[in-house]
Amino acid sequence: MLLWDKTLSWNAWFRDDTTLPRLKAAGYAIVGLTVGGGSSGRAGAIETLSAIHRMVEEQPSKYRIVRGPSDVDAALRDGQLALELNFQGSEPLEGRIEAIEEFHSLGVRQIGIVWNADNALGCSATSERDTGLTSLGRSMIHELSRAGIIVDGAHAGYRTTMDAMEVSERPFIFSHSNVNAIHASYKNLQDGQIRECAALDGVIGISGFGTYLDDPNASADAMFRQVDYVCDLVGPAHVGLGLDFVCDPRSLWEKVRAHPHLWPGVRESRFFPPEEIPTLTGLMARAGYTRQQIAGILGQNWKRVGDAVWSRRTSLGPEHG
Repeated sequence: MLLWDKTLSWNAWFRDDTTLPRLKAAGYAIVGLTVGGGSSGRAGAIETLSAIHRMVEEQPSKYRIVRGPSDVDAALRDGQLALELNFQGSEPLEGRIEAIEEFHSLGVRQIGIVWNADNALGCSATSERDTGLTSLGRSMIHELSRAGIIVDGAHAGYRTTMDAMEVSERPFIFSHSNVNAIHASYKNLQDGQIRECAALDGVIGISGFGTYLDDPNASADAMFRQVDYVCDLVGPAHVGLGLDFVCDPRSLWEKVRAHPHLWPGVRESRFFPPEEIPTLTGLMARAGYTRQQIAGILGQNWKRVGDAVWSRRTSLGPEHG
């Protein structure tokens, strides 16, 4: 089965030589690498993108950057680990709509509206007062849709995501988010957000970050409860995996302690490891999920969204000169 995890931080804070081979050994076909966002800005994103392109150029038999649906198919055929590049937060764009084309040319195929602080597009889930999507945010979402880049609502506030989904012209996703009805947390989703995402033929990626689960040990049972809840609410076609695994937990917890306002209420916890995905798959099978439904949750649902967004890129209008 196609195994596609939407979220692995891969910026200057979290990058090593062992995690990607580890994911490949665990059966991954595709992983979404966060190469920039609210914690980096344009310069940091460019540096990380350059490092990834060098790595792929030096090891072409191992890795392939996903620029469209054909790259997914080619990576599967050639046994490569496909790398889907994303931003968690739109800060690298620096408020410039024209920057979308620049980063598209560098391989970015998914952009989150915000990370853990408000920005020019909208409000974070950490915000005490979510005033919603801004006028610039609306323009950015229209341009991202035109450019063939997936819009991600993970980390954004309730009103900001509902506004974003209202104006979205393509399937909308939450790349790594969990369910507030199971475990209340600042970035976990309300049922209304889940329903609206599904109405756009989008997908919610279940995070394996223990602090957002109802079990800080991030057990397979806790992961299954999240999967099962969303499936019951909107159907298995709208569930995926976005584990948000961290290759250097010690560094993360140091940052959480130093900047608690960016991670309100977050405490040290375990991360669901990639090697335990077969255990989660077994829980789904024992609960009566069909092989087709499980295949969707493990990766085919993300592929459907990618096919829908990346294949429908349109040309620049006259306003772009």
